[in-house]
Parts: sequence; structure tokens; C-alpha cells
Amino acid sequence: MTREERLRRIDSLAEGIRARARRQDDEAAFPFDTFGELRDAGLLALTAPGEYGGDDLWWGASYEPYYELLEHLARIDSVTAQMLQVHSPALGILSRLADEAQLRHLLPDIVAEGRLLASVGSEARPSGKLADTSRTELEERPDGWHLSCTKHFASLAPAADELLVWTAVPGAGPYHDRGILALVPREAPEVRLLDTWDTLGMRATVSWSVEVEDYVVPPERLIGEPGAWTHRDPRTFTLAFAANHLGAAQSALDFVATWVGERPDLGASPITQAAIGEMSSDLLGVRAALGHAARLWEAGAYDDAELDSIRTLFLAKRAALQVSSRAFDVCGARSAFRTHDLERILRDIRTFTLHIRDEQYLTEIGRATVQGGFKAKRYAGASTFPDAGSRA
Repeated sequence: MTREERLRRIDSLAEGIRARARRQDDEAAFPFDTFGELRDAGLLALTAPGEYGGDDLWWGASYEPYYELLEHLARIDSVTAQMLQVHSPALGILSRLADEAQLRHLLPDIVAEGRLLASVGSEARPSGKLADTSRTELEERPDGWHLSCTKHFASLAPAADELLVWTAVPGAGPYHDRGILALVPREAPEVRLLDTWDTLGMRATVSWSVEVEDYVVPPERLIGEPGAWTHRDPRTFTLAFAANHLGAAQSALDFVATWVGERPDLGASPITQAAIGEMSSDLLGVRAALGHAARLWEAGAYDDAELDSIRTLFLAKRAALQVSSRAFDVCGARSAFRTHDLERILRDIRTFTLHIRDEQYLTEIGRATVQGGFKAKRYAGASTFPDAGSRA
């Protein structure tokens, strides 16, 4: 598909996605119908290699169309975009870190059947206590590598066909240098899913917890050599979050524009017009930053690309929070009724933007600005999993 065709296919699904969003939010239910439509539209193989039937996005010269697509979908529904944002990188990582024999064994069925992948990595428990956080390692026994772990915030996992589990082989040295991936069938008897997801927003991401108890990982499902994600794959997840925040903020502004357009007295107010002008200008700035960072990825300037991706993420988060909040000031009290989409847009933005702490990322930006020497895969951020403070 061309870039334009992908966007047209997403637009053709927009009405149904929006119509289902309220019920799925109320029930915290995965949007099976929506992902069935995405599958039928050929939008679940975006990051698979072209030779296996994919679109080759999020790689080479195709970063910008990938982020553009995520923003476009988030403008329709941030939750749907987030789950495509989980599946697509998992597929992309598998596609670039697996060896040729693994690709021939795994990818044809994944692509042909539109099988869903969940990236399962977080071991930070919902309690939020640092003492509750651990790092999982594989255990080697005579019959192979055994995986036991408990992971949290596993978006998409209850509906996934495969779980791409982040773990490590035992040994000395930093965890990220020993990191490796295990592809675990979601329906394996060793897998148990725990519904711990009762949150303010992003409810239909079904970000449950996952327990794996003594799963013997077949060799063809152990993906990449230790440290491959850090040393052999330049990519990060940062700019995808920025694209989602931008699209969600644009959906809030779209709501405002429609609301005001239906109320001429409100739209005639210079105060209203100025507020909308400011919100629109803020989003233009974020969109320009997003495109700039995406082109750095395409140029192979990976360290600069990630640093500017962090900057873009900060701008996108701030703009999303400001625009979605100010939208209520412009539209007034009636817009808070749950019959309208704005309150759900606000809840989803407020929840999703909690994924990062501003001070953590701003410290990295400040340090790089003063000291230089920033490395995309060697900073303590949510996009990578080096130990905090490890910048060697």
C-alpha cells in the first residue's frame, strides 16, 4: 500500500471505531471488531519486511509514514492507536532481530493470518513501589531455557496471539547487555492473565498483568542474541508516544471546532477564536517537531533522532494536556456530559501521558545540551531498558 492508501483505509474505518469507543471504555473491553477491520484492511503487517508481505515501516526510509499513520489513527481513537502501537513494534522487533530460519518459521503465518503480538516487558507493579520491581532472567536447564515471570501493564495481551516477553540470560554485566526476547503463545498452558486494569482512562487497552510459569522456550522462539535490542537495533519507542499524544490532542481540537461551529454566538467571540488559534498553533509546532525527528531517524542519525524524539514527546505531552483541558473552558459545562466524546478524550490523554515523568526526560535533555555525548540506547528512559545511570 502507498502512504495515502493506508490513511484512506483508516479513514474508512473511522465511523465504526468511534461508534464502538464508548462501550469499550465503559466495559474496559478489547475492540475485537476494530482489530478485525484493521486485519481485513491489511494494517496489521505495517512493520513486517516487504518480502514477507509487510509494509517495511519503522525502518530504513519509512519512519515518517509510520508515525503519521499512528497520529492519524489516534485522532480517531487514541486507544486503538496505542494497541496498534504495541503490536506493530513487537512485529517490527521480531522481524529485525530474528534470524532467517526463525523468520521463515514464524512470519508467514503471523502476516497471513493477521496474528496480534503484545510486547510484554514492564515489571513495575501497579503498587508503584520500587521495592516491588524486579528483573526476570531465564534459567538454563538440560532441556533448555525456562521462563518464569510476572509482567504488568501488558496492553493488548488478553487479545494477543503471541507475547513478546522481554527477559535476559543470567550472567555478569548490565541487564541490557544480557537482554533477550522470548516469543510465548498467549494460549500456552504456562501463561496466566490477570485483570488488574481498572483505571481512569485508556481502559480498552486491556493492559492486564501476565504470569508465565516455567515455560520452556523452544530455540526458534528465543529471539536475538543477548543484548541485540541495545546493540543491533537502533530504534526506540519514544516518537510513537508523541504521535499518539498529538493525534489525541487534535481530536480534542476537532471536537472544539465542531462544537463552536454549531454555536455561532460562541464562535463569533474573539476570545473563543483566540483560544482555538492558540491550540491550533501549539499542535502545528508539535507536528513540525515530529516530522523533524522522524526524518532524523530516516537519515540514520539515531542518537540525534532519539534526543529530538524526547524533546518532541515532552512538547506533545504538554500540548495534549493543555488542549484537552482548555477545550472544556471553550465549550463549557455541557461538554462534560458523557454523551460527548470530550471527557473520554481527556481521560485517555491524562492516563496515557502518565507513561513518562517529565523530570526524567528533561534531565536527559538538559544533560545532553550541557555535556553532549547522548546515546539513544544508553539512557534511563522508558524507550529502552538499561539500568538507571548506565551511560557507558
